[in-house]
Amino acid sequence: MKTLKSFNMKPKIKSAIIPFLSAILILSSCSKNGSDNSPIDNNNNNTTNSSAFITGNFTITSYTQRTENKTSSFNGAVFTFSSNGTLLVAMNGSTITGTWIYYPSSVGYYGSAPTDASITLSLGTSAPMNRLNRRWNIQSSTSTSVILINPEPNDDEHITFTKQQ
Repeated sequence: MKTLKSFNMKPKIKSAIIPFLSAILILSSCSKNGSDNSPIDNNNNNTTNSSAFITGNFTITSYTQRTENKTSSFNGAVFTFSSNGTLLVAMNGSTITGTWIYYPSSVGYYGSAPTDASITLSLGTSAPMNRLNRRWNIQSSTSTSVILINPEPNDDEHITFTKQQ
């Protein structure tokens, strides 16, 4: 019976490890372009691609979920977005205090899809404001309006905030 000669694997392993480690070193030193998708610190007064566009008094002029128009749930509510991240809602003689955080869009790693700019609203547990508690993608924004969409496709929610003049 013949015995198999042992193969000398050491040169093959060494020649495979060097390119592998080099690739890891190169990839770990790369950084993605754009933002890291961290929230904008609302206290730093960063107005370049920041939350400055949404400060002021707004009303909800459209709120739909699937085929239902739920805008009337927010009739009379005035949303005051402050640059420090505070969100005050005056409605029916009372004031609700909450927070908001703006997240700029960012370019993904190595060709992955970029993220959308988004905003997180937190307004407590009472209806109807609790419907707004989540991270919303910013579909569009102008100096007079901001359109938000729920990133969860099954919820199919859309909100239009319109700035008061």
